[in-house]
Formats: sequence, structure tokens, C-alpha cells
Amino acid sequence: MEKERKSDILLLCVAAIWGINFVAMKFLLVHISPVNLVLVRFFIGSILLFFLLLFSGDVKVPLRDFIYLCFLGVIGITMYQFFFTYALKYASVTNVSIIINSAPLYGGILSSFFGFEKFNKKKILCILPGFFGVFIIVTKGTFSLESGNATGNILAVVSSILWALYTILSKPFLDRHSPLKVTTYSMITGSVLLIPFAPFCLDLNELMILSAAGWAIMSFTVVFSIVIAFYLWYRGVKKIGPSQTIIYQYSIPVFAAFFAYLLIHEQLYFSQLMGASIVFLSLWLARRS
Repeated sequence: MEKERKSDILLLCVAAIWGINFVAMKFLLVHISPVNLVLVRFFIGSILLFFLLLFSGDVKVPLRDFIYLCFLGVIGITMYQFFFTYALKYASVTNVSIIINSAPLYGGILSSFFGFEKFNKKKILCILPGFFGVFIIVTKGTFSLESGNATGNILAVVSSILWALYTILSKPFLDRHSPLKVTTYSMITGSVLLIPFAPFCLDLNELMILSAAGWAIMSFTVVFSIVIAFYLWYRGVKKIGPSQTIIYQYSIPVFAAFFAYLLIHEQLYFSQLMGASIVFLSLWLARRS
């Protein structure tokens, strides 16, 4: 019970990190293109993770598992980032935010499909209120999606399914390997496969003129939102299971709205506070189930 409570706290920390990361990314995207930001963050993050793995002394992995971890990297890093970035290009931020946060629904279904966990009516009744809470937070209580390109919405759905798959399919390897090892090898593979896009997308001039404050914020997004958060996310999958871990994704918009209010003084609506209450109630019900 104590171990599960610790996992709950750490996963809320992950959600808080990814929530504040939205604010950090908003600042960085004023100065750096989305593709540039993805390439730099994941390349540096992969290097840091690899050195941490070397320091741990637990580097070896069977070839069969290594190939599968590479597959995880393709799904969760390369493909997810590709579809997510282009979803934002073609659809509104509101639509993408809501669609991406439907991942816990897909996660529960996929976890049951692959035989990792049972997805019963009780879990469905716990997950749906969380999605409703997210919908309230993102739409600020208007309950309406913004009109936009259908292609972008479809890409966002694909992104959400890919993230759910990335989380669910890691479970068998987390039974045999440490969260650090699984995180590192999947991250390195996914980042390496982003490199072919670098000659066409990477703009070194943007990086050279980035201010000291910009690099400090970039460092935060790498160290905390990639290295630490991804490790803790996989630790959660190992300790409490994929479908229980992925529901914490619902709390990311809660923290994003809070930190946007705190740091860049975005307006915080009463409806968003109500949505946050529903999200945390959903998390509590899901964990009790």
C-alpha cells in the first residue's frame, strides 16, 4: 500500500512537470520552430539518459528485447512526435489537447486486448468522468470544439493511440528490466530515427541566437520533462500497471492551467477549477477500483 501511495505521488509529480512544460514550450516556440525544439530536446535527453544508464552499470539487454525496445522508441518517440507536431499544425490547440487526453480510454482498452489487465465496467465509469473534467478545463466550460482541419484531428487521434500503445506495450519489458533501461533505449532509438529529418528541418541560427533564459528553460524541458518524467512514468507502469498509470494523464491539463495562471498570468476560470475537481475525483475512484 505504501509503495502504491509513493507511485501515486510520483505520477502526480510527472503530471505537474508535464503541465509546467506546456508553459515552458509556449515560451520556447516563440523563438524556435516546433521541429527544431523536438530534435534538440530529445537528442540531448537521449545523451543524458545514456550516461545515467552507464553510471548505473546495468546496460546489457538481450538482442530480442533490444529490438522490441527499438520498436517502442519508433512508436512513442518518432511516430508520436511526428503525428503530434503535425496535428498542432493543422488543428486547433484546444482540439488536440482534448483528443490527446483521450489516451487513458485507449490505454484501458488496449491493456485488456493484450491481456495485461482487465478493463471492466467499473474502470470505464472511473475513466469517463476524468475525460469529462479535461474537456471542461480545456474548453473553459464552453463545451465546444473549435472548427479546424479534419486532418489535424485525425492526426491527434493517431497520436493519442500511439501514446497509449507506447505505455501499454512497455509492461512486459518492465517486468524484466529497470525503468531507466526501458526509457533510455526507447528514447535513443526514437531520437536516432528523428535525425534524418535534421538536414531539412534543423535551423542552427535559431539555436545560436537563443537567449540565456531560453537555454535555461530548454534545459528544464530536457532534464525534467524528458529524463526525469519519462523515467518516473515507466516506473509507474512497472509498479501499478499501464492502465492505472495512464489515467494520470488527465491531471496534466489541470497543472498546465494552474502554472499558466501562476507564471504567465493566463486567466483561470471557475469552470476549470470544477473540471480539476472532477479529474482528481476520477483519479481517486480509479485508484480505489
